[in-house]
Amino acid sequence: MMGPEVAARLAVVLLLAAAAAGHGGVQPLSRIAIHRARVALDASAAVRASPALLGTKGEDTAWVSVDFVAPHPSGDDWIGIFSPSNFNSSTCPGSHGSGSGPVICSAPIKYQFANYSSDYGKSGKGTLKFQLINQRQDFSFALFTGGLLNPKLIAVSIAIAFANPKAPVYPRLAQGKSWNEMTVTWTSGYDITEAYPFVEWGMKWRPGVRTAAGTVTFDRESICGMANTKIFNIISQK
Repeated sequence: MMGPEVAARLAVVLLLAAAAAGHGGVQPLSRIAIHRARVALDASAAVRASPALLGTKGEDTAWVSVDFVAPHPSGDDWIGIFSPSNFNSSTCPGSHGSGSGPVICSAPIKYQFANYSSDYGKSGKGTLKFQLINQRQDFSFALFTGGLLNPKLIAVSIAIAFANPKAPVYPRLAQGKSWNEMTVTWTSGYDITEAYPFVEWGMKWRPGVRTAAGTVTFDRESICGMANTKIFNIISQK
């Protein structure tokens, strides 16, 4: 029987494969040559994202409005979203922020061309909206010129974040090991030393029953990066 860890990894692989298939076999983010990026911050360029605090009512997704301005707009300018928000050379593996090598080692999690904002080509000003999910880290928005193959960073927003980045989210139900058993899994940023995982279940008209859950942690080495570190809470109940 497939364990929860194997199932989770298989689901990620299938989602990535489906995304690639929908774009002619090429994952859109793979088109960005982030290793060639240069930093040339321009005082005349700016990026502002709002609201600064997301999920204030417990939501795990939110829409963000990004306003930006560039002194010399072009059709290949683009906005990238980075999470964690700090993506300079100090985050490169084995780097202390100096010496040769790439100046940006984190790929954006999303991007959109600036000219999707209709007036950008004429005025150099634009607004785009992005939907974000609570993925345990803060976010920053960056304005690049030079297209995807020779990106040049000219402006970065201040960081924005979800109000509770560790909140339990994304509950999932599955058949348990036996016919009369149900497995409940969810994702949480809390360490086992910070919070006690449990599920409260039962009929609506009866008092709830609380059942303790086991915890499986995927660290940075077991997946692919700091922003992807997750804690999965798993419970099986007959």
